[in-house]
Amino acid sequence: MMLDLLVGICVLVVLTAVMIITKINAKRLTVEGSRKIIHITMGCLTLTFPFVFTYRQSVVYLGIIAIVLLLIIRFNKNLRQSIGSALLNIQRESFGEIYFVISVVIVFVLHESAFEYLIPIAVLTFADSVAALVGSSYGRYNLAHKNEDTKSSEGSVMFFIVAFICALIPLQLMTDIGRAEVLVISFLIGILAAIIEIVCRRGGDNLLLPILTYSILLYNINQTLGSIFFNLAIMSALLILGIVIYKLTGITKISVAYSFLVAYIIMIQGGVAWVVPPLMLFLTFGILPMMKDEEKKLIHTSNVIECNTTIGIIWLVASVFFPVYRETFYFAFALTFACHLAINTYSRLVNYKSTTATFAIICAFLKATVFISLPTLIITRMSPFAFVLHTLFLLLVLPCAMALNKKHNYSYESFNPMRLRAYKVSVGILTTAFAVTLIALGGYYDIL
Repeated sequence: MMLDLLVGICVLVVLTAVMIITKINAKRLTVEGSRKIIHITMGCLTLTFPFVFTYRQSVVYLGIIAIVLLLIIRFNKNLRQSIGSALLNIQRESFGEIYFVISVVIVFVLHESAFEYLIPIAVLTFADSVAALVGSSYGRYNLAHKNEDTKSSEGSVMFFIVAFICALIPLQLMTDIGRAEVLVISFLIGILAAIIEIVCRRGGDNLLLPILTYSILLYNINQTLGSIFFNLAIMSALLILGIVIYKLTGITKISVAYSFLVAYIIMIQGGVAWVVPPLMLFLTFGILPMMKDEEKKLIHTSNVIECNTTIGIIWLVASVFFPVYRETFYFAFALTFACHLAINTYSRLVNYKSTTATFAIICAFLKATVFISLPTLIITRMSPFAFVLHTLFLLLVLPCAMALNKKHNYSYESFNPMRLRAYKVSVGILTTAFAVTLIALGGYYDIL
């Protein structure tokens, strides 16, 4: 334990020293360069953790101390302008340094073999830094819409290459996995890691990148080559669908990447059945009725995709942590996407087809029922009572759609996402009430 204490003190000393050094040399470095020097230095240091720390709780305590110190520096004006300037003097809002510490602690606590820790942290340390520096220096082609954070194609390509190498070397040297499996797994990690970096904002990649890389690694590491190729085929099919939707609608490139990532996360955590509701929403939001030219010109940014998927992801995660309620949470998960499809359909009919509110409500309810509720009934074989309850709560979301309805154009720079957040909160409350009702009644009747 004493050795862990000494190592922890050394880590904090190195962190302080590198922040001071970058501050002293601030005039010679760009703001992004200073941040990446700290990022790479601390990343390389954390890569040694499996070999220098004896107890997992030591890294947890070290992480708590580091977060407290970073928060003090962030919110103390004098410290922020002195020692913290290298990290915090950036124009965009970012909590990347906090997320970095949290992700290191989580992956360290979860990992069983050294490579399971080294790969996610190496991807975070090297791929993220190389992509940022290449993108800022040589990036010419921006993948993002003007309302989205700038992401260059050059940086994304470099991210994939470095992430692929970071996965390939440890898998080849530290495991008994076949060479073909190593290549395909490394390719999967490289692609998905690059997409995670593209869609994340406010430093969120420092949190999601290691955790999702870890989950992707665990999901594929013990599968046969045929299963891994099947995962690759599923990814390819999802990507092709995303490109088709991008060509037919006003969805942005980053929104396609966001949708692709969400679909893969749902698949590895829930399975193919869990992919069906969000996939049906994604495929049908622009049909029945078909989009007019005015609608096709609207830009659907990643804010819209986030609004439509966040609550569903929460239900998926809840089902992983509480498997006893997995079927109930799947009903709530499906209801989330049915509600968003109904809201979308109502808004399109009222705003772009000039229909009456009554007709729009009927069409929205029927579309969501046919494309999402009925497939859920078939997949889960839920009881008639649960299905009726499902459709009843679907009806309850439509007054919310009426109250919040407004003609949107997401391409405006002055776009205010508050209305989308209101939709998200409303759907979250409604699906929570639905799940609680099912659980409460399930204690007395066999309704599932």
